[in-house]
Amino acid sequence: MLQTDTTINTLKYNAVVPPDLEARFGELKKKIIDPKNHVAVKESWKRLLVALKKLNQEIIAAGSSCIPTVQWLEIVSNDNRLPNEQARLFQERGAIMVKGVIPTDQIDSWFSDLESFCKEHPETSGYTYPNPASWYNVFWTKPQTEARSHPNICQMMKTFGSQFYVEDEETLIDLSSQIVYGDRIRIRQPGAVATLKTHLDSGSIERWEDDNYRHVYKEIFEGNWEVWDPFKLDSRVYAHEDLYPDGTHRATVCSSFRTLQGWLALSDNKTGEGTLRVLPSLKTTMAYIMLRPFFWEDPASGLLDDYELDVESPKFPGAVPSLGQLFISPEYYRHLELETAVVGIPDVHRGDFILWHADVAHEVDREHNGSSHSSVFYYGQTPLCLTNIKTLLDTKESFEKNCSPADFYTQLSEEDKAKEDQGADVRDISGAGLEAMGLKPFDVNEPGLTSGQRKIREIANRAVFEGKFDAAPFHKKF
Repeated sequence: MLQTDTTINTLKYNAVVPPDLEARFGELKKKIIDPKNHVAVKESWKRLLVALKKLNQEIIAAGSSCIPTVQWLEIVSNDNRLPNEQARLFQERGAIMVKGVIPTDQIDSWFSDLESFCKEHPETSGYTYPNPASWYNVFWTKPQTEARSHPNICQMMKTFGSQFYVEDEETLIDLSSQIVYGDRIRIRQPGAVATLKTHLDSGSIERWEDDNYRHVYKEIFEGNWEVWDPFKLDSRVYAHEDLYPDGTHRATVCSSFRTLQGWLALSDNKTGEGTLRVLPSLKTTMAYIMLRPFFWEDPASGLLDDYELDVESPKFPGAVPSLGQLFISPEYYRHLELETAVVGIPDVHRGDFILWHADVAHEVDREHNGSSHSSVFYYGQTPLCLTNIKTLLDTKESFEKNCSPADFYTQLSEEDKAKEDQGADVRDISGAGLEAMGLKPFDVNEPGLTSGQRKIREIANRAVFEGKFDAAPFHKKF
């Protein structure tokens, strides 16, 4: 048995009992962890808490330096590949900053145009709850459209797509092709307070409830979290990240599949000046979040050996059906030490790009103590796959109609919908950007394609030609 360090479970938080979900979620727990794995999972939980404590101490000591950085020119000179050491750190920590992706004079020109557009089109202002300080509902302006098809951005997305993989070459995903998911900009002024606390993107209870999404974390539920690989996508490609669609956009729920979320810096800001904060321990943090529903009650003794496995109660701390995973709180997730182990990204400069894995817990700076604006252009890594063919069709349609994409259109009043102008102009798109916008077919004869890559390109081309798509015939269950 693992010898106990009693300080592991005596962090200074009041015990909070998670609420019960519907009774069916108790039955789900029984399904998730096979009885033959009960002992292994319990032992793995104890190993995890020990590993978490050690890693948290390292993060707290290192601060922002935990987030690896790489110069864009280093990638270019390395045959457009991420250097080995930065690749290792990125896969371990789940976030990275790429320095100097876009020249500063280009950034300044884009930002000036964005500011002017927002002032001239007041109907574009707005935000979804909770507000991380001044999101603007603009999507197809000249600066945004040019940025998405900029050769450096396109190559960077391809470079980071190669950090992921599938074992089965028949898997319907093309990691070398990018789909445009229309996202917003943020212009945050000094002193603006944000309320978007530590959370996960890409669904909530779906990680446990959906069969394919749950399969992503198979090793964790078998008691082998150490061998779980967050960069393997075979089953995640077929996962449903939103099981509760209701026709409205909900906080942190995105209709596309993003391997990485990211943004391009439009301003110079030091750490803590209204930018991003992350918990840079991808594997251990995610293993903890996925197992916490089964060990939600910390033993009064504080001893590791006194934890009990719960496969009966319908308790899933922080997970609420129909909402994003917005409740990664100290009360529910005490061992993550969120108040100290969530660290600000390094100083960011105009033209830098920050990327973080879909399973990285993150938040925005709650306060902006700088002296100038903190502004970004959101753009995630969105590979061509079944889920993103629907995104491709929506992107093409909303661009051609010069209106907001579906995830954000519902935020507008009927009056604002009638007068909406997103500044869309096909002349602002170039190169690979045309394919990513559904305005040019993907090349199905490109040398070196796997069977899965070629097939998903063929499916996407057909869907764009027909103007409709049904993923069901291509769905695979794990």
